[in-house]
Amino acid sequence: MRKISSALFLIPLSTLCLTSPVQARLNTITGGVTMGYDYDETNYDRDDIEDSLLDRNTSQQQVSIGPLFIFETTSSVDSLTFSYNPSFVYDFDDSQSDVDHDLSLSAYRDISRQWRVELSERFVFSDDPELLGAETSSDYNRGRRRYWTNELNANSSYTYDVGSTFGAGYTYRILRNDDTGIGGYEDYDRHIADLSLAHRINGEWNFSLFTNYTRGLFDPPEQETVTRTEIILEDLSPGITDRIDTEDLSNDLSEYGAGGTLNWIYSTRKTFFVSYDYSASFYDASLHNDTKLHNLSFGAQYQHTRRLSFDFGGGPTYEKTETFDANWDYNAHLNLSYDIAEHSAISAGIEKGFAQENFSSNNNLLGRDRGLTEFWNYTLDFTHTLTADLTTTLYGSYRDENQENILLGIVNDIQAENNLASADREAFREESIFTRKIYEVGGSLSYTFLQWYTAALNYTYRKQDSELAHDSYDEHRVFLTLSFQKELFRW
Repeated sequence: MRKISSALFLIPLSTLCLTSPVQARLNTITGGVTMGYDYDETNYDRDDIEDSLLDRNTSQQQVSIGPLFIFETTSSVDSLTFSYNPSFVYDFDDSQSDVDHDLSLSAYRDISRQWRVELSERFVFSDDPELLGAETSSDYNRGRRRYWTNELNANSSYTYDVGSTFGAGYTYRILRNDDTGIGGYEDYDRHIADLSLAHRINGEWNFSLFTNYTRGLFDPPEQETVTRTEIILEDLSPGITDRIDTEDLSNDLSEYGAGGTLNWIYSTRKTFFVSYDYSASFYDASLHNDTKLHNLSFGAQYQHTRRLSFDFGGGPTYEKTETFDANWDYNAHLNLSYDIAEHSAISAGIEKGFAQENFSSNNNLLGRDRGLTEFWNYTLDFTHTLTADLTTTLYGSYRDENQENILLGIVNDIQAENNLASADREAFREESIFTRKIYEVGGSLSYTFLQWYTAALNYTYRKQDSELAHDSYDEHRVFLTLSFQKELFRW
């Protein structure tokens, strides 16, 4: 009931357009059917599994079928689109069935020529990692557990001059996992409020500013989970939990962000910029250290030829984590886009920087995927349109990240029989950092035929090497879909 009731957020959104004054409107209803075959195999590193009970290797074969319904109504000042795609899913390996839901609504209304209001919402109940909406690169649904998520967005923008806009927004995201607890995954509510300003000074200069605030509320641990945590810690070091309060297990936090970019349009093909970004995470309890990040970047965007363009930038990064020494480092990025031919394009990117990961779907009570992270990220994408109806894509990525985890440092020090009370803070920090490397390659082939039919084949291979226990695996996924979609009514 809780999963379905969350979708009731959608009801008030429909009033955005339906209560507007009478306008010449175009209304359409589209219907269809989607069918799919999904094969997913996950194999964990055998060296990473000491107990056969922890052997979580999985293999899934699923077939799905379900209707598709889309209603759209538009006028010269507003628009509303509603879509719903439920699917009956049968799992051959578990001999179980379920019903997935994918329901969304988006709408906008022009209050005046300068002022627009937008609302959107999406509710998903599934075990498909592609529908999660990644928070971070490590935000991936390992083991294909079931979850439901609901995200509401409200935005308003006011254009007060040519190229000058002020905006404000609010986002509310809910994540609920079927698998929760000490070895499971933690549910959360996430509230985000943001303000933005884009201002055109003249034909050569413009700037943008932003600020945001995020409040993360995580489900408090159940007493059974607290007890199990205490037992584990006591086994590692007797007496370590004597001074731990249950409230210290809370993962609630506040995030703050602010920054801006100044652009100099040197010519129609060259733009130079300087940007600054500040972010900070403040935690309610003592499981994590508060962290502040400052990034300054200088760079340029360059349209070298009609087919080739790239942008690059870099600068200093200053990081300060509570109880540790401050660090100076750097950030950098390089992105390239090249149209090889009329129907072929390739893009590539390299980025080095820092991130504060607090909302990965793989978070658990022990902060498995939460903390300050230094990363290198490489991407490569290729798209080719073989015919007007046949398109293929290929892609690959590699991410190398070092993430801090205080509890990992505690465990390492205890196993090394070090005295935590007298441990050197910077040495302890080094013990708290683990490395994770993520490789991903894949491709897709999409074919549209007989006007209303589309067949698509997708393949993804993902490999993760991690120093964290039970965190190394490789995964193959093949996803084949056949869909029929046709406009049924128009008035």
